[in-house]
Amino acid sequence: MADRDKEQSRETDSHDFQVVDKRKFVNLETIDTDTIPEETPRYPSYVEELMGRVAETERRFREKKKQIDEEIHRTKERLQTDFERKIELEKQKIILPFLEILDNLQRALGSIPESESSDHLLEGVRMTVSLFLNKLQAVGVERIRALGQQFDPNLAEAVGTAKVNEADQDGIVLEELQAGYLMDGRLLRPAQVRVGRLV
Repeated sequence: MADRDKEQSRETDSHDFQVVDKRKFVNLETIDTDTIPEETPRYPSYVEELMGRVAETERRFREKKKQIDEEIHRTKERLQTDFERKIELEKQKIILPFLEILDNLQRALGSIPESESSDHLLEGVRMTVSLFLNKLQAVGVERIRALGQQFDPNLAEAVGTAKVNEADQDGIVLEELQAGYLMDGRLLRPAQVRVGRLV
């Protein structure tokens, strides 16, 4: 009788307690492998914090490097400009004294009387002046055309005026006392001129 009761209680206990597996299983054959999202690796929070710091440091480094590169570029350009300006100033210092020699040669041409005995001397001075002008032109020096032109205070100095009766002569350069020159398009020496003034 006791064995029977035990068996009955076992049967009752086994019916009362049931285990139900509610886990979801995936059928691997039905999975589309193209749509599976990539899992992003997960790190402990302190590692993520360190990675964030590294990324921020790299960003600041790139910004600083860009600023430094831009500053170096600007400095190079400024130094190049200064260097070119110094070269121009040195060229001017070298050429200006030669212009005085050219002036004297041209004055000599004007003062030599044209007689047969002075023909050879006159021709020699003319050739020297021509050679001088060609050499100056080769280094970028050109004479300012002032005579007969409207007076330009940027290119010439008016050292005097001459009275004129015609309105079209007013403000026109009537006489060039000393030639003016440009070097590479910049004023090297202004012309000294007399300008017509209407009376």
